[in-house]
Amino acid sequence: MQSKKSLSVHHKLIYLVIAVVCIMIGIVGLIIPVIPGVLFLVAAIFLMGKVSTRVKRWSDQQPLIQKIQHRLHRVQGASVLNQMKVVALMSLETLVSGLAALFSRVRALRGRRV
Repeated sequence: MQSKKSLSVHHKLIYLVIAVVCIMIGIVGLIIPVIPGVLFLVAAIFLMGKVSTRVKRWSDQQPLIQKIQHRLHRVQGASVLNQMKVVALMSLETLVSGLAALFSRVRALRGRRV
């Protein structure tokens, strides 16, 4: 495991505030399907992992979060525009996956009624 410098209190507070905002947007996104709620919740977990070693250890054990973090780490050296494109594509992928799961569930429920 990498040794990392301890963050200052100001940085931790900023990460926590942004994480709380991401959590709120993520919850709204779970209710309103236009907003990719899962992506915001993963971002919140990532930010909380910067502050808490317990959250970091837990998130490192989750396959879905590892997959998303791996993608984000691969584009770290890219320009901001390219990073925004990757995040937008990941959001679109999350939205499509969510809609596919929703339609699959609706089909399964319809199949039971017939």
